[in-house]
Amino acid sequence: MSPFSLRGVYFHDGFDVDPAHHAPLHWDLSQWQAQLRWLQACGLNAVEFATMLEFNRLPSTALEHRKIADRLRLLDLAHDQDMQFGYLLSNTVLSTVPPGEEPGDQLGDRAQVLCPRQPGNFERTLAVPRFYLETYREADFFEEFAADWGGCTCGQCGVDQFLWYVRALADDLAALNPRARLYANAWCISYWGKDPLAQGWRGVFEREISGTRELIGAYADLPPNTHLALPCHHLYRALAFSEYGTKAQTPVFPTAADLRPLFAAGRQVLAWPHFVMDDDAYRPLAWGLVHSEVRYLQALLQTLAATGITQVVGNLYLPILQLPNTFAFGQLAQDPMRSTEQILHEFTRLLVQPSDAQALAEVLAWVENHSYWQAQLPADARLPELACGLDLESALELVLALRPNPLPDLPLPCPTAQWLADLAASLPRLAQNG
Repeated sequence: MSPFSLRGVYFHDGFDVDPAHHAPLHWDLSQWQAQLRWLQACGLNAVEFATMLEFNRLPSTALEHRKIADRLRLLDLAHDQDMQFGYLLSNTVLSTVPPGEEPGDQLGDRAQVLCPRQPGNFERTLAVPRFYLETYREADFFEEFAADWGGCTCGQCGVDQFLWYVRALADDLAALNPRARLYANAWCISYWGKDPLAQGWRGVFEREISGTRELIGAYADLPPNTHLALPCHHLYRALAFSEYGTKAQTPVFPTAADLRPLFAAGRQVLAWPHFVMDDDAYRPLAWGLVHSEVRYLQALLQTLAATGITQVVGNLYLPILQLPNTFAFGQLAQDPMRSTEQILHEFTRLLVQPSDAQALAEVLAWVENHSYWQAQLPADARLPELACGLDLESALELVLALRPNPLPDLPLPCPTAQWLADLAASLPRLAQNG
């Protein structure tokens, strides 16, 4: 299989966590710079940011202006490192944080969604993504996000109203930066219509297919700088498989046939899968833990490649914890056929002294076999477990005896001893997954 041409990571920096140094919400420029160097060393060539929930307004505080200034510096650094810089844009969501008060953790949920059909709301809500489009005009690509946040479930709005934003922003971008691309991202496109959760999550996923097909059908009339980003829920996501009962009963979408007309028309397709590399604060069994899902990342990338997709952006919420998945994602996006065991062994040699590498590889195999991602999957979607003779007690004993590598070959974004301590702290919670 050929390498993915765009291999990116989307940083979601809207959550708080204890300890606070794990939360990108609180990071300074130096911490972000360290992340970019690490991503590039892993083989990734793109980075993407967004305006978080309570921040969805025209900036009015020193915190907001500092975050923008830091990201503009990161845009320049990404270009210096031959990496692409992307930015995710919103639509109908607006912050309700009082002017002059600092926005914060998105669990505060201080935001509202406005129907764009109501007088003045389209112009009012479009002003925020337009501001960020202009602010980051030198970015290589933008995504106009369908929903989560955003959309409208008034019952009168639909994909056509989402396209109001797509067309307006595509025209603006063509004037600001003719070299840049705008992807219409179909994530949660089901929220452009009647409330899809009225039929449960199955209803959401059914509408994701039909709404995305409506979006694909509109591309003949969209500006030439407009492309498509797809969540690909039905190809990998545990919640989708569970809602349909099994993986075998889950509709396959998208297929190569679904995408062929777009490719023939010169449109690019970007895969935007979520939750495999890292999971969010709404699932406490996965939150704040070291993850290792190398074999599931491999299966995902192989499945995407089979559809003809050559661009992919994964996600990180707490990047310092997710060193194994970040390294694996970068390696597999360059060669999806590499073995899980080989990648884990290469990763361990970065972290610990050579004589300890095998021990860390065994612990990571135990982590793979106790993944919360795996625990959520129906039986027919679970991959064979890695060979591992450890139990929780012996895994903890091994971790506590590991000796950090004083001179890692790649620029790790945190002290190795800190990450090993986080790994040890994660093991008892992971043991709950089987």
